[in-house]
Amino acid sequence: MTNVRGFAAPLLGLALLCAAGAAQAQSSFQGSASVMTDVLPDVSEAAGQQRVGELRTRVFADARHAFGDHLQVRAAGFVDGLVGACWPARQPACGGRDASGRGAVVRPTDLYVEWRGAHAELRAGASRVVWGRLDEFQPGDVVNPLDLSRFLLEGRSEARLASAMVRGRVFLPRGWTLEGVAVPWFRRGQFDLVGEDDSPFNLGPRLSACAGGPRVCPTLVTHASSPRAGRNDWQGGGRVTGSLGRVDVGASLYRGFEAFPIYSLAQAPTFAPGPPVFVVNSTHPRFTMVAGDAETVRGPWGLRGEVAWFPRSTLQSLGAGATVGLPGNTLAVGVGADRKTGNYRVAANLVVTRKRLDADVLNRALLAAPIDPAVASTDVLLVGWAERSFARETRTVRLLAAHDPQAGSLFLRVIGSWSLRDDVAVEASGGWLSGHGQDLLSQLSRRDFVYARLKVHF
Repeated sequence: MTNVRGFAAPLLGLALLCAAGAAQAQSSFQGSASVMTDVLPDVSEAAGQQRVGELRTRVFADARHAFGDHLQVRAAGFVDGLVGACWPARQPACGGRDASGRGAVVRPTDLYVEWRGAHAELRAGASRVVWGRLDEFQPGDVVNPLDLSRFLLEGRSEARLASAMVRGRVFLPRGWTLEGVAVPWFRRGQFDLVGEDDSPFNLGPRLSACAGGPRVCPTLVTHASSPRAGRNDWQGGGRVTGSLGRVDVGASLYRGFEAFPIYSLAQAPTFAPGPPVFVVNSTHPRFTMVAGDAETVRGPWGLRGEVAWFPRSTLQSLGAGATVGLPGNTLAVGVGADRKTGNYRVAANLVVTRKRLDADVLNRALLAAPIDPAVASTDVLLVGWAERSFARETRTVRLLAAHDPQAGSLFLRVIGSWSLRDDVAVEASGGWLSGHGQDLLSQLSRRDFVYARLKVHF
């Protein structure tokens, strides 16, 4: 099914406006087209097995036009296409229907008007804002939602989804900057921007495979609730950045909604004989974040740190019979380092996340079902990567590893890229995941993948 909702019409209109002026000195236009084929073999024989092969395409365009010295318009976006197939045919995890599926979406990455002055700038439109300092797993990067499939296959920078916002920055003396962001319309995170319902990256609740037929197998009814566009549903916050000696520092405050849904699962009462009916409610509760970060250089090493505290957040319990959201708080602290030596570049990050339930939840005498012990936990995530370039940086090999010792989860990925020409590149990658906890890597433990991609720039 084709999906061209949202910003498609203004995106195309602004793209044509900017492209029409691209011949002028103050205009620019660039883009790319890529074709990716990927396979998720899901070698597990457990219920819900979902072996998938996909062909993903993307056409990206970025047009900019400056009206004088102070006003700039940017229209950048993409058209994504997907053709996928599950095998064997009619897997329950693939929706219990024909094994093939297809879809397409049109989305912006940047679609805004920006005014720039000597001491301030103001931007309005769809945009992406990067907060935080660490690589890939950034606790304080909360303004834009993510596309989980892109995050796993291509990384965080490609996974950020544009949000409609107004952003203002004031440039203070001594290199300090004060930034404010207001987001009037909520946009949720996506498990997969194309074909989400049947995507192998969809982590929403699903019933186990059932071969008893519709008169015996349980029914799953879903009800999704999202914040509306109103004065009580705005998101926003601020950030200040600057330098203290040789250390770049930043502090952020943000109040918003959880990008990915919090689920509650309950069995609906039935008054006649028949299969059970389960109701899944998904909501996006409010959260508050206070964060700080720092970065500096010491000799060949780049050093950085980041801390994010969520005094008000909702924690997901996935215990047996107790899929529910519980009020609590979260503290995430991370440090990282990287350096380059010759043709090699290496980096390592450590992120410690502590999740705690509110006192009234812990003191509650009667609960409908036991709480998943993984809700109130302390997780340690180790992330490292190494990169090696060859042949005058036309060929690159990169190895990424992420490990959570408590959950026993591990993610290993190798990426190889080859620039055939200045405007043509080939990339191949493979990823392996394992784990038995409730962390993100464990939930994706059956989503090992391999892919190959051809990308042409124009």
